[in-house]
Amino acid sequence: MTNQFLTLLAGCAIGLAVSATALSAQEKPQYGGTLNVSLPNDAKSLDPTFQVNFSERQPQYLIFNTLTGLKPDFSIIPELAERWEYDAAGPRYVMHLRSGVKFHDGTDFNAEAAKWNIERRLDPEIKSPSRPILVDMIKSVEAPSPTTLVINLKGPAPNLLGMLAQREGFMLSPTAAAKSGADFGTKPVGTGPFIFKEWDPGNRIVLDKNPAYWEQGKPYLDRVVFVQTANPVVSVPRLLTREIDYIAQLGPNDVRPIENRPGIKLDPSPGSRWTSFQLVIDRPPLDNLKLRQAMAHAIDRKRIVDIVMAGKATIADTPTPPGLWWHDPSIKQYEYNPTKAKQLLSEIGWKSDTEIRLSVQPVALYQQYSQLAQEQMKEVGINVRIEPVSVSEWYPMLLKAQIYFLPTRWTQRPDPDGMFSYLFDSKSAANNSRYKNDEVDSLLAKARAETDQKERAKLYFAAQKHMTHDLPFISLFFSVEFAAMRDEVKNHVWIPDEIPRFREVWKTAR
Repeated sequence: MTNQFLTLLAGCAIGLAVSATALSAQEKPQYGGTLNVSLPNDAKSLDPTFQVNFSERQPQYLIFNTLTGLKPDFSIIPELAERWEYDAAGPRYVMHLRSGVKFHDGTDFNAEAAKWNIERRLDPEIKSPSRPILVDMIKSVEAPSPTTLVINLKGPAPNLLGMLAQREGFMLSPTAAAKSGADFGTKPVGTGPFIFKEWDPGNRIVLDKNPAYWEQGKPYLDRVVFVQTANPVVSVPRLLTREIDYIAQLGPNDVRPIENRPGIKLDPSPGSRWTSFQLVIDRPPLDNLKLRQAMAHAIDRKRIVDIVMAGKATIADTPTPPGLWWHDPSIKQYEYNPTKAKQLLSEIGWKSDTEIRLSVQPVALYQQYSQLAQEQMKEVGINVRIEPVSVSEWYPMLLKAQIYFLPTRWTQRPDPDGMFSYLFDSKSAANNSRYKNDEVDSLLAKARAETDQKERAKLYFAAQKHMTHDLPFISLFFSVEFAAMRDEVKNHVWIPDEIPRFREVWKTAR
């Protein structure tokens, strides 16, 4: 991903926003202060091994470090691993770790600790959500010296380095995990710039500055407090009254009351988050391709974008937004065509009293576009019933195949294999759509082994044509969201995965 891509999407999609990053780029960092952050959903666990909810990663990126890191252009940089080599003959990665890094409990971070973290995620008894994709790539892990970590692979794994910069790469204290047991998720210990202080469930999470942080001069803030605010109706007024300093994941409609307010600035996201409906297609009625095609033809994506995103989002035909090297503009999803939808339903003898259950989490965006799609599908004779599902129930129900039609969003990965093999490879344990296409499996395997980017792109183009035809997902749009913050908040920078990080943020005095 290029800086040009980020600038283009942010600038073209939203004309009204001011870039918070641009305002603070030339300012000298200031030390001290507390950053109060609105947390969209209450966290379930702060143990990265079991991380599911998107909001949990905001405090986790402060408590923990990852083995590798990401820059705003999605390039991979050192973090706890200072450097690494790829040995194709292995195949394996040899990672050289920082020395002298301590966990918050005073124990050493070293290769044995890193090995333990990866093996913990691979352990089938642990049931980590990270296991399905890691187990497909990693054969074994070795720690030949305190600063050398060897990851032996089952085959080429071009997306592993990017994964180790995300939830799969968070390093937690083995000693603290053993001591706390099942309670570690409420008493997390990492090596990050902030130390866990307090968690009042449903209210707030408090993190204090790590005075012994290994990165000299960091962090700038003394404290970060994550305050649970269920929705923008609650969080936006609290931003105006200075009860909170920062809100992420605001839609274009959410920011209208504050877009020109003194003391408030907005920073648009890269606009790369893929928003869609996911369908479980190995059972009736959604195993019928013509029904899925009729559903796609019934959904007016432009109308949804106009209403839910105030027209400020890019309609999606595939999981890949414009600007990425694996985006193929020639691929088009089934267009809005109610007449064609009715024709397809007639061909399969569809009965309008047949009910399709759409399971929706209590997320405003999901609820909004699900209701619009429900109305649109009703017009062609598809009876959709919306079933509310709590955040805590959603993932277990999905694993048990109790959910088969759902709204979803996915952020982009540094390498396309990180999304495509995860969601579309029939062998992936995370393929909750139960999608199986032998040609797609073959194309993804070839792309994973290919080293030439142009050749990889051709393979991913071909795979996406099959995906778009087969409809395990109905693509809707690439959402543009905002971070809203007080003027005192400086150096906010987006990463394309759109998970807010606050490691480099500081505040000026009022």
